Amino acid sequence: MISNKELIEIYNLSIKDFSKNEKSIIWKKMHHDKVFNNENNLINFRKNQILSEGTDDSKNISSTNKFKMIELLEDFDGVFLKKNLPVKNIGNCESTFNFLGFYFDYGIFHHLKWFNEISEIVLKKTKTICEIGGGYGSLARIILNNCSSKYILIDLPETNLLSSFYLKEHFPEKKFYLYKNYLENPSLSNLEDYDIFILPPWCNIDESIKIDFFINARSMQEMDKNIIKKYFNLIQRNVSNNGFFLNINRYYKLVDKEYICMHEYPYDNKWDVIISKPSHRQHHVHFLLTQRKNENFKNNIKNEIKKIKTIHDKKRKKRSWEE
Repeated sequence: MISNKELIEIYNLSIKDFSKNEKSIIWKKMHHDKVFNNENNLINFRKNQILSEGTDDSKNISSTNKFKMIELLEDFDGVFLKKNLPVKNIGNCESTFNFLGFYFDYGIFHHLKWFNEISEIVLKKTKTICEIGGGYGSLARIILNNCSSKYILIDLPETNLLSSFYLKEHFPEKKFYLYKNYLENPSLSNLEDYDIFILPPWCNIDESIKIDFFINARSMQEMDKNIIKKYFNLIQRNVSNNGFFLNINRYYKLVDKEYICMHEYPYDNKWDVIISKPSHRQHHVHFLLTQRKNENFKNNIKNEIKKIKTIHDKKRKKRSWEE
């Protein structure tokens, strides 16, 4: 298993090659005073969110609300929870709860819910997954716990450090392809020899690699429009025939004096809508699952975008949550 020291060395390599244009103003403010190249901080990255701030929803329900959290878990059956709740508190989160040897928090609750929504539809035949902006790897852990797909995570160097640590602690048997591997041959064109791939945004994924399932959850809402377009180019170029894209983002968010609106995301007209609805317990966020098609559309994305815009307009008028 790769050591923590090696992970920090790889983080330092990626920081040297990092273009500041890749990072949104929100992330610049959030990360400017955090010390990532410190092993103690890495081991405790979720403690008081010392490094996980912005990727970690565990504090949204305080430690005094254990019974409220247990009530949330009633959405799932016991067999599912026993399989998918972690038995380790990786990152030493102080806002997590230990119940009968399993750890859970408010962020994991949402990831379990998202997984339940899409698992039967998407994951049975999925061989390759690419999550853009996967945070410290919580959703990736759940998916990898249930299927043997190749998993690509694309995120900023700081977050890649956290997800590398978090996932290698949960999956010590899996083989990791990290930025150091990429530098040895700067094009990702073969997935056969590794299981989990964790890379910064500027790495090239060869056009020949076809992804069965793309995911972006609550990070495009914080990107500028040029970066969103760049990722859509990747998704629409590399998605496999009949592949899926799960997009979970706010209807709108004010980022550096500019509104980033979900209905303005640059979808082409080759997506069929499978699920489209407000996200569970987060009605300011939309849950949109689409499938790549060339014909036989039941609900083309262009029609659904108009409906999402209508929801957006109503919420903007009400100003129903903090921007």
